[in-house]
Amino acid sequence: MRGKSQGAVHLALGVTASRIKVPRYICYCPLCLLAQKNEHGEYYWIRDWQVPGIESCSKHGYLINTQLSRSNAERHRFIAAAPEYCPQVPQIPCASITTRISTQVRQLLERPARPSSSHEQWTAYYQDLAFQHGLNRGTGHINHHAVKEKVLRFWPTEWLARYNLTPAESDDDEEDWVRSIFRKHRKCFSYLQHIVVNQAIIGESWRIDSVLDQVQQYPANKRKPPVEINKISNFDLSPDQESWQRLLSCHPPTRARKIAPALYARLYRKHSNWLLDFNASHAYDRSNLTSKCKVNWSERDQVFLQALHQVDVLLKDNTDGPRRSKAYFQKMVGFSTTYEKNLNRMPLSKAFLDAQAESVEDYQIRRLRNALEELRQSYDSPSRWRLLRISKLSEERMKRATLKYINSLVQ
Repeated sequence: MRGKSQGAVHLALGVTASRIKVPRYICYCPLCLLAQKNEHGEYYWIRDWQVPGIESCSKHGYLINTQLSRSNAERHRFIAAAPEYCPQVPQIPCASITTRISTQVRQLLERPARPSSSHEQWTAYYQDLAFQHGLNRGTGHINHHAVKEKVLRFWPTEWLARYNLTPAESDDDEEDWVRSIFRKHRKCFSYLQHIVVNQAIIGESWRIDSVLDQVQQYPANKRKPPVEINKISNFDLSPDQESWQRLLSCHPPTRARKIAPALYARLYRKHSNWLLDFNASHAYDRSNLTSKCKVNWSERDQVFLQALHQVDVLLKDNTDGPRRSKAYFQKMVGFSTTYEKNLNRMPLSKAFLDAQAESVEDYQIRRLRNALEELRQSYDSPSRWRLLRISKLSEERMKRATLKYINSLVQ
């Protein structure tokens, strides 16, 4: 890949937590690859082609999907752009919507690294954006229905659905991302979500690079230090505070919050310091609580050990698969994390895992043995580079024991 690796791009784009899913296949532009071959003598991937939301090349037309899937399991494996993966096929001219997305995303890719804007700055920007374009009700409310209509009028429904960006049908749906982006920001939004909203409201003249600079101009509010408030006498308590006192006389704070959530919310807004102090004084002292039932760890040790032996028998018949670490054995057994946290209380199971768990060196050597067995079907003495290629190992990451083993194989 050109530029950052695919894994690094995933982290930079926040793909893991985003509602925008990564395309299934690696894309390419046939005419761009042909120009690369004529100018440089080889093909290479362009970073822009792999960004979710970019569907076309600005010069030639829609991108073409290869048969190379973007698998997270092998995201670090290098695959060179080659004619067998990227055949020359006709391209369809791109639509205006794909050009808009490509233009904005390219600005993001070319933008130098800068500190990210805070949630407070984004909140202030979107509030001003709504008021500047008449998408408000009165002086302090956003007309979310009008915002949603603008988005649906500008962007095709099919395209929004393809990227999981379709607004909610109800104007009062709290899970609607179009509604959330104009409210107080408590999380980050994807670049495509920002593009969809700003393009629909501002129009063709906007630039995402200018918007990011504009957001940076808003004050980044920092949390104010807690203000110490003197103890309030019972005569100065509000009716809500008195109600909360009576409620905590019968229930713990957690239970009381579930019983009267509206009362808790009002107190948290108006008397947060008093509420937290009062709850702390009525919390249970868990240090004096004793467990009602004692666990027979010796019996659990026997059950866990028997399950581990069964997994070990299955694994011995299969030389492939990932590294058989302690975590892998526990995952294969399928027991809860209670066993993992209390492994020191189960000496038999712990001794078994210490003896049978595969180290990194053992795992690398097992991969080399599998590669040797596969290559000996075609070669009497496989070369070093073939062993490394089939086993998917590199000289830089091999351990000392693995280096000795591969040297002995080559000799």
